[in-house]
Amino acid sequence: MMEAVSNFISLRGVKKIYWGNGVEPVYALRGVDLDINDGDFTAIMGASGGGKSTLMNIVGLLDIPSEWKYFLRGKEVKDLTDDQQAMIRRTTIGFIFQGYNLLKRMSAREQVALPLSYMGISWQEAKDKAYYALKLVGLEGRENSLPNQLSWGQQQRVCIARALVADAGLLLADEPTGALDSKTGIEVMELFKKLNKEQKKTILLITHDANVASYADKVYKIRDGAFVD
Repeated sequence: MMEAVSNFISLRGVKKIYWGNGVEPVYALRGVDLDINDGDFTAIMGASGGGKSTLMNIVGLLDIPSEWKYFLRGKEVKDLTDDQQAMIRRTTIGFIFQGYNLLKRMSAREQVALPLSYMGISWQEAKDKAYYALKLVGLEGRENSLPNQLSWGQQQRVCIARALVADAGLLLADEPTGALDSKTGIEVMELFKKLNKEQKKTILLITHDANVASYADKVYKIRDGAFVD
């Protein structure tokens, strides 16, 4: 059996096939190989419909490929139970989506603490950890603010803090600057760079923007479900 001991993530021959009309297959991914090591900052860049979000969902254990070999810290994902995969999503992977998905009536601190409460951590301890996570992303002093009291950039920082709070080793960010102006987008990308360099977070970033991708140490271009030069 192949091993990927030195890799955080290793994908081999990943295909995702949809049968739109039941006759002709539609390939979202066409045999993708990808290795991500601890501490990597990797960007997958491509146009809409190219397969980048499908690939991120597979890495994040949110979607099941049609054909695949996926090793996470040397363990083949196929061998993991649904409960084990769910635990990985809660503790090992932090998700940052383009839509902020913040609850209107919860403060920034409560938003960040909420995932920890689902893991059985006391509410007070969860709020203490949330305070630290918000401080880490530059929101000290805004812990009690509601979403409508925060700018778009600050709301994105809340989402990043929420992804960090369980001390996830891997951050998956899907178009994290898509709803931001250029100045705020630069600030958010500088934050990702800081988290990668200073906190040693492994980051997989999905984007259509070459300027955003340039913050990563490795950039893969994807088109029609396959990596291209």
